[in-house]
Amino acid sequence: MRVGVVSPLTDRGLGIQSYEAARNLDASVLFIETNDPSAPSHPERAPDAVRVRWQSGLDPKAVRNWLRTVDVVYAAETFYDHRIPKWAAATGVRTVLHANPEFWTGSQDPTRLWSATDWRREVMPHRTEVVPFPVAADRFTPAEPHDGPCRWLHVAGKRALADRNGTDTVVNALPHLTQPCEVRIVVQHGEVPSLPNIPPHVKVTLLDPPADYWRLYDLADALVLPRRYGGLCLPVQEACAAGLAVLMSDLTPNRAWPGPRVPAQFWRKVTMPCGRVAVHDVSPITLAAAMDMMADPDRRAEVQGESRAWAAAHSWETLAPRWLDMMAEPQAA
Repeated sequence: MRVGVVSPLTDRGLGIQSYEAARNLDASVLFIETNDPSAPSHPERAPDAVRVRWQSGLDPKAVRNWLRTVDVVYAAETFYDHRIPKWAAATGVRTVLHANPEFWTGSQDPTRLWSATDWRREVMPHRTEVVPFPVAADRFTPAEPHDGPCRWLHVAGKRALADRNGTDTVVNALPHLTQPCEVRIVVQHGEVPSLPNIPPHVKVTLLDPPADYWRLYDLADALVLPRRYGGLCLPVQEACAAGLAVLMSDLTPNRAWPGPRVPAQFWRKVTMPCGRVAVHDVSPITLAAAMDMMADPDRRAEVQGESRAWAAAHSWETLAPRWLDMMAEPQAA
């Protein structure tokens, strides 16, 4: 079976997600050139890709020619042009869309509609299948347990709507930390948060992401990510593969990943492409107390072991055969 993947080949979530799918499925890539200066592309990652430029749509001839070379097409969140599933069907090619529920509007009609978690499954179309996205475990060498002060990582990235990753909560928790620790906050495109007064036993560093995304987790012991909403979370999966303990808000679908959870309260509803979405928040004081508990090296090592076990069970090596079986089926049952 010949697999095709639609990808912008950027360092943002969709670019990494689709590139890893292409790499692990040995797929042909339809490279979408968006010319977004805030998200440069990396065509060298797929030198044999078919390039198509986004200009209020994609060139039908170029896309159709590419479709004739594959049997099934996978896209993360979007095909970029809603006509691709129709063009594919006319060519006898199946399409699979891994939807992000907050962006699902029904404008795309793939052969199979997937969601990586059960978040908002109840409002997605009935035919939606919950199919976990694998983690590229081969990219990572899990770190050995560290006995010193906890080295925290928070991935702020490019801030999503309503501060999805809870960066404001992490920043506001810093003054309440009582245990010595280091906190690295990784930001993109100069979106630097304002920091409050930090106690002397807490060292805070603001960093740009590394060129290789898997190096993001080097020299860290734990990831703190009090998400306010959302389904698939690549930083959490990658942190597990890197052997980090993971501290998150206690919301669906965060319980699918290992590690302690912090209580979250309803904050407000926010309008997103899919409609109104419930957004939650975590008390900074409660978050700081949970971070302090991870100062215990033995407790931290226990949670890190849970992360490594989760990553092994959800790696591409483990899950790819099921993906290929599902892709080979003409339609969802």
